[in-house]
Amino acid sequence: MPSAIDRRACLSGLAALALAPLGGPARAQGVAGRSDTLLVMEKGDRSLSFYELASGRRTGRVELPGEYPHEFAVDRAGARAYAALYGAKSSTTPGPGGDAVCVVDLAARSLARTIACAPFRRLHGLRLDARDRLFVLSEDRDVLLGFDAPDKAERPDRAVATGGIKGHLFSLSRDGETAYVANILSNTVSRIRPFAPAEAPRIAATGLWPEGTALSPDEATLYVANRRSATLAALATEAMTPTRTVPTRGDVVRVDCGTEGDLILANHAEKSLSLLDPALKEMAVVPLGGAPVALARHPSSPLAFAALEDDRIAVVDLEGRRVQGHLATGREPDVMVLLPG
Repeated sequence: MPSAIDRRACLSGLAALALAPLGGPARAQGVAGRSDTLLVMEKGDRSLSFYELASGRRTGRVELPGEYPHEFAVDRAGARAYAALYGAKSSTTPGPGGDAVCVVDLAARSLARTIACAPFRRLHGLRLDARDRLFVLSEDRDVLLGFDAPDKAERPDRAVATGGIKGHLFSLSRDGETAYVANILSNTVSRIRPFAPAEAPRIAATGLWPEGTALSPDEATLYVANRRSATLAALATEAMTPTRTVPTRGDVVRVDCGTEGDLILANHAEKSLSLLDPALKEMAVVPLGGAPVALARHPSSPLAFAALEDDRIAVVDLEGRRVQGHLATGREPDVMVLLPG
């Protein structure tokens, strides 16, 4: 459990965030609300936890079946969360992995049911499109599964081959018609069309060990972090060709692209975040004091959240370019989703 010292630090930092304007009168409407809730996947505890952002207090916890649930997403209504059961500690951990998707009722804060996906296993990357259709990546079969009505589905409705090896994460167009899969072992990025199964995957090479990806606001560019090349590639999504590659601080595990085209890079080895402008120029580096494994942004405030390996979440003021506070969590926090109050 988190220590009392960590908890007090968390409360003071987050209370300041909730009560103080972050960017002057023009941004006052963007300050985090006192009733905002941060959903956090705690892999080591096999649970999805609810944290009141203003106080840092955990207000609920849903235990999930199986080992190491990882990626999850929330539907547009904020009614359900869908979590992929990965079944392994990391992408380098051997083993068969998990084969189910957990459906969580967010109002009841309980596990509603699971969706069986066998023989597809090591379920990791997971996204919902603008129509709440669900897509889940099977890392061991290199297949993207589709669920047209995941709130009712008992099995996948479709499976499309990625054309790569060890697809770990993917980005999805808003309409759900196109997915871009980062394939760790084949060192490729695949463009696939879930609803056009006769169309072959389009493959691009961006660097070694691609993992974190993010689409630009206009979806014309895919940003790909290549961990072992220590580069960030900008890939033209129509032509599937890199248009620019810039060096990074190394071992970037996640990329986030904001609505204005600005980027956040999670530097795992350096234990920091890099803030880049749309021209890919590094504007600031924010030390975190712990290695980041996941990123999230507040939907209406200039805040970002970085899940750290030391069982904390750093709350980052993007305008001030500094950590404002920490939230102490259960074991191995990972993916986060902010539910506005």
